[in-house]
Amino acid sequence: MHASPESIRLEAERQQLLAVLQALPDISFVIDDEGRYVQVIGGSNEAMYADGRALEGQTFHQVLPPAVADHFLGCVREVLESGELRTLEYPLRVTEIEGLPESVRGDERAHDEQWFEARILPLPGFDHPRPVVLWVAVNITHRKRLEEELRRAATTDPLTGLANRQHLLDLAREEVVRARRYGHPLSLLMLDVDHFKRVNDTHGHAVGDEVLRAVAGVCRTSLRETDHLGRTGGEEFIAVLPETDAEGARRLGERLRTAVAALEPPRRPADRPVTLSVGVVTLRPEEDLDALMLRVDDRMYAAKAAGRDAVVSDADPPPIPPT
Repeated sequence: MHASPESIRLEAERQQLLAVLQALPDISFVIDDEGRYVQVIGGSNEAMYADGRALEGQTFHQVLPPAVADHFLGCVREVLESGELRTLEYPLRVTEIEGLPESVRGDERAHDEQWFEARILPLPGFDHPRPVVLWVAVNITHRKRLEEELRRAATTDPLTGLANRQHLLDLAREEVVRARRYGHPLSLLMLDVDHFKRVNDTHGHAVGDEVLRAVAGVCRTSLRETDHLGRTGGEEFIAVLPETDAEGARRLGERLRTAVAALEPPRRPADRPVTLSVGVVTLRPEEDLDALMLRVDDRMYAAKAAGRDAVVSDADPPPIPPT
């Protein structure tokens, strides 16, 4: 029985497509509606792709983590049902793929997270008993890392590694909205390093920078993962404390003040201890972030007026300046 002209044409087109894909540096997969790897094509760039030919004949659920396999299979079936192109970005480590040989999984790069952009489209006429898609995977790890570096540069204070002012205020604004919506407590600390200008003038900016990094480190290790800490000015820091009432915030302020005062050389100038003036406020009903920031700034300056190395909260009486 002779093949029809149409089947000959389809087979010729399929072979041309496979030849093109095989020559490309990126890797492609022909996958059926059961999530089975029917064919693995290309991936000649060994620096970007592991050899995936061992996956042929196996299914997503045989080689991938269950949640990943479920998601991938859903994408394949969605494309087959809609007949339209679908793009998908996903992270994956070689060590997560069970179907690869140990020589591949044991490579020193196998534990590195890699990011891929998949383009998934129906592949009609392919010689397989079940419907299939073509899954073209492009390694975009370099792009993702660059995006992360740009995001970090836009949101992070380069000296201390904390959130910068704008990012900290954005986080604080979100926490204010959340606290008011659910009626939960929220507190702020403003911490200012006392006599910091004297440190810079006497010992130089390099020592001043080291003091700021040390203060940031002490404060960061004293906070919870759910708290937010940022450097909002030259020697000024703000801590945003969700689910923290006035008493809890004051206790934390005292703990930070004590911990910073205990810093020893070379992380502080030998002739002057590093101390903090700390303002503490707790969100009031219907208060917005701007009002909260004005109050915490006022409390911090009240701590300065009280002689520095002090914590002043809403509940404290007006400070009596030292004589």
